[in-house]
Amino acid sequence: MSAATQETYNKIKLEGLANGNTPDETQDTSGIRLCYAWKGYRSRASIYERMLPDKLTTALCLDGPVGADNAMTFHNDGRITVMTGTRDPNLGASSGRLNISTFGGMHNHKGRVNMVFSEGDDTKNEGGDGQALNIYCSGDYVEQTEGGERFIKAKTILIEATEDLVIKGGSVKIQSDSDIEMAGSAINTVQVNKKDIVLGQKMSFGAGEETCVQFDPRANSSIVSPGHINRVIGGDYKKFITGVSSVTVAGVLLPGIPLVKDRSASYNVKTLLGNTNFNTVVGATLINTGGAFLQTAGGVSLISAGGNASLIAGGAANVTAAGAATMTAGAAATVTAGGAATLSAGAAAAITAGAAVAITAVGDVSMTGANVRLTGALIYLN
Repeated sequence: MSAATQETYNKIKLEGLANGNTPDETQDTSGIRLCYAWKGYRSRASIYERMLPDKLTTALCLDGPVGADNAMTFHNDGRITVMTGTRDPNLGASSGRLNISTFGGMHNHKGRVNMVFSEGDDTKNEGGDGQALNIYCSGDYVEQTEGGERFIKAKTILIEATEDLVIKGGSVKIQSDSDIEMAGSAINTVQVNKKDIVLGQKMSFGAGEETCVQFDPRANSSIVSPGHINRVIGGDYKKFITGVSSVTVAGVLLPGIPLVKDRSASYNVKTLLGNTNFNTVVGATLINTGGAFLQTAGGVSLISAGGNASLIAGGAANVTAAGAATMTAGAAATVTAGGAATLSAGAAAAITAGAAVAITAVGDVSMTGANVRLTGALIYLN
């Protein structure tokens, strides 16, 4: 290789080393001073310092390739700004993204952090799924807030667990301005005390079986209502009481529409089919009324006692039968009256005994009839 000639050196001194084919470009920064440290030849990326007209605000800027509109800026006040270019589907699905790939990391923010995520106008126009933030964890995801609150606000909040969903807290409150719906194959609750305050109506539908089991002998089940209680049972109704049962009916007419329209009796028991049975295994059956006691039977009326039976009336006592009336005693039968005793029959009257018949009076005994007949093997007249 030979050295340049003197003529070449003279031409370089006169015309310069290189002559540009395009005119020089200028940039109007309106008082902003730029000092380029490096500028790429192929991508036209650049690294430069920037100073604002106040001569105090400076920054170190890294601009990406020309037309990409991505940059990183280190401000003199300690801020760092990272900006990507706009999303352009024509440049690919990954255009405008900020991609970070690490093997771990730690974020320690000593001040408030505000994060704003948007779905993007291009995905909205294309009928996207509406996701603005999507987080995927292949392991556990733990959040911890100390001394503050965790606030979540959205139009619809959906929490889906493939196995267990546990909500644990010192106090758990679920509040809704509308309905609260719960659905599950079984709903089990365990608590020491349970209280429901219902200001409107409480209803239960579709329960095939409802069972209340209490193991504590001190347990108590109470229904206190100032209004009506109505039970409609399509099947049988059975009660077993180990202790004593007491029913008190005041018979007061409450204001409003009554549940029972027929107010002729304060306590009414009605059997449409079959018998009505009151059975006392050990003890007596006591019926006490302050007024009249009426017992009416459309068919046979039978009062049977295994021991003594007494009919006591403070006034007159009447036994009336439209047909025949029979009083039978397995042993002696005694009819006692403090005054006159009358046995009256519309037809013939018969007194029959399997043994002797004795008629005794302190005074006279009179037998009156159209004909008086005394029949016997022997008739004694004293």
